[in-house]
Amino acid sequence: MIVWDFNAITALGITLSLMVVLILWIIYTLRKGSGQLLSDREFFRQCGFCSYLYFDYFKRTPRSCPRCGSYQD
Repeated sequence: MIVWDFNAITALGITLSLMVVLILWIIYTLRKGSGQLLSDREFFRQCGFCSYLYFDYFKRTPRSCPRCGSYQD
């Protein structure tokens, strides 16, 4: 017979809630697909002067390098 004290009930509740969060995270990740992971490459930019690699999510034109401040095309 299993004795249900406060520690066992707390551990069971935490374990079940973590399992629910993990399952929901896996479902969300699988539903999202792998297309988002590969599309981040289009946001990479490299400065032609200092060779600094940075993200440009807004796709501004003209862009300026965050490190040296030079304008890019």
